[in-house]
Amino acid sequence: MKRPLILILITVVCHSCSKQSNESEQGEFDFSYSIDTVMVDPGDEIIYLKRGLNTAALSPDNTQLFNFNPDLAEFEVIDLDNLKLQRRIKMEKEGPLGTGNPRNVLISTDGRFFFTSFVDVREFNSQLDSMETYKIRTEKFEALNLNEALGADYQISPDGKYLFVPYGPEDYLKPNTGLVILKLEDLSLKKIPMDLWERAHAYVRTFLQDGEPVSWTNEFVYADPIDHRVLLSSHNFNEVYILDLTTDSISHKVFHSTITQDSKKIPSKTTFDSPSEMRGVFQDQGDQVEFSKFYYDDSREIFMRFSRDLDRKIGDSSVYKHVTTLFDINLNQLHEEEIPIPFFGFKFFKDGKLYSYVNVEDELGLAVFTFDF
Repeated sequence: MKRPLILILITVVCHSCSKQSNESEQGEFDFSYSIDTVMVDPGDEIIYLKRGLNTAALSPDNTQLFNFNPDLAEFEVIDLDNLKLQRRIKMEKEGPLGTGNPRNVLISTDGRFFFTSFVDVREFNSQLDSMETYKIRTEKFEALNLNEALGADYQISPDGKYLFVPYGPEDYLKPNTGLVILKLEDLSLKKIPMDLWERAHAYVRTFLQDGEPVSWTNEFVYADPIDHRVLLSSHNFNEVYILDLTTDSISHKVFHSTITQDSKKIPSKTTFDSPSEMRGVFQDQGDQVEFSKFYYDDSREIFMRFSRDLDRKIGDSSVYKHVTTLFDINLNQLHEEEIPIPFFGFKFFKDGKLYSYVNVEDELGLAVFTFDF
């Protein structure tokens, strides 16, 4: 039986318990927050949650959430102002208007829909009745050297005009060497060399079987396009590279946390011959600090970044502390605070509030964080 529109009206108002220690490091900063948890009314239907909203996208005005169900090839359109399932849009998985099996979905500022997968990018118009496919990985680009190739991690600019794609050696076991800015209109590209992928590669651990690599850890790099900039960062260390698209220049900021470690430890051993050793590697990784991408609140012109670090062990179980860090429009660090915002999961800003996906007995909930600072 479906719930009616439910508001879980347990509001937690929190003033900084660690504020004094943070103020001594970062200056006076009056900060508080509250948490509401709300439910989205599905009516008599079921909202697709198998992927935890990983294939969901916000409308340009942040009033609707388009949750894509790849099993049925359809959008579930959720009214975020009234917190209810509004309608469904049926699409095709294969064929001339096929969505394929996307990893991510984005809606550009002019309303176009972009579906990205490991093999291509599919661009639909705002009515979803016309599509163009970009097979980026099989295109031949003159700007790339013979031994270079594009990666499979595509990020789309908010206006839908550009792709940001890592590039590097064709040998996928070697680190990428920089970022490509690819103009979709004519598929022209520009290479921006940088060492971020090489630095992240130092954390890769590989499992060898008969001397051949069969599995390895994924040391990804976030690329977050915001207006005229792309913020590039690693989940391994507390830093950001800022690519200015107007000048193609890169600046680099290194941050410091008084609550978490500032980086993972670079492993002294990176290759392993037994499954038990590799399992221990994954456990060790999970107990070290993790940093998220940067989230932009355009109503306040501030960024937030979320991190987690090991607090304590209880037997074989790990207890983590979750930290939110605030930055101004120029990526200057303003404040950090322990807040129970889940590190993983779909998040977005709307009207100055942070919405974080919550699965409540297999129904769609959203934890809504209201900040006062």
